[in-house]
Amino acid sequence: MARTHEDIEQYIVISGIDADEPAPGTWVLHDPAWGGAQIVVQHTDPLVVFRCKLFDVPKMDDTRIAALFRKMLQLNANEMVQGAYALEDNAVVAVEVMQAENLDENEFLAAIDSLTLAIVEHHDVLTELLPTA
Repeated sequence: MARTHEDIEQYIVISGIDADEPAPGTWVLHDPAWGGAQIVVQHTDPLVVFRCKLFDVPKMDDTRIAALFRKMLQLNANEMVQGAYALEDNAVVAVEVMQAENLDENEFLAAIDSLTLAIVEHHDVLTELLPTA
């Protein structure tokens, strides 16, 4: 059975995370533990996309860029089971994409937990590779 916007909204309510709905089928989740980061959830049947911007990539030399990309790929392989780190324009983002048709509450919450791990733990690991001002 395909999930509706109302189903996704109910999963958000169950999660206990504050959320705004700036457009139908798009929610922005906020949690004080995320240090200002936000998770955007977008339901565009047949998919539910979870996305979080972690930081902008500053100008860096090739060695630093390679180290950052290497660490992102290692985290993709070892810790981001369903999601992945990616570059969007000049920003590092974490994304998860799930099929809406079979999405249940547990899978929804697991996607949020995965991105929370990216925000809370991986953010510091990745930003250590950035140049200091």
